Amino acid sequence: MAIDRLTEAYRCGQLYAALAALERLGAGTRHPLDDDPTKRRQVSTEPRKHLAPHLWKATRSLVDATDQGRGKPAAMIFRQLPDLLPLRRELPGEIRDPAERARFQEGVTAQEAAIGKALAEL
Repeated sequence: MAIDRLTEAYRCGQLYAALAALERLGAGTRHPLDDDPTKRRQVSTEPRKHLAPHLWKATRSLVDATDQGRGKPAAMIFRQLPDLLPLRRELPGEIRDPAERARFQEGVTAQEAAIGKALAEL
């Protein structure tokens, strides 16, 4: 089965939004994935380079959020992560096509809205 690059870019955007939200819950005011306005552009261009380290840190963010009394929303986001991973065996190394980067942003926007809605229902 061929893997659609636009879908992979979208899923990377969703993953970015979920990891950033999880890190915000775990670190309070310090959230390195989205603390710099240029970071999203970097991630949208080279997802493997920028997202892989944050995937490794996801459990730490969950524990930190739990320690700060934000465990329930953090766990909800943490449980979403497997479903947001791209269908390939690994994250895409590069996303250079403008249409793919636009799909990345659409994924970010959709996931941020989904997280906001789910958190409001907790």
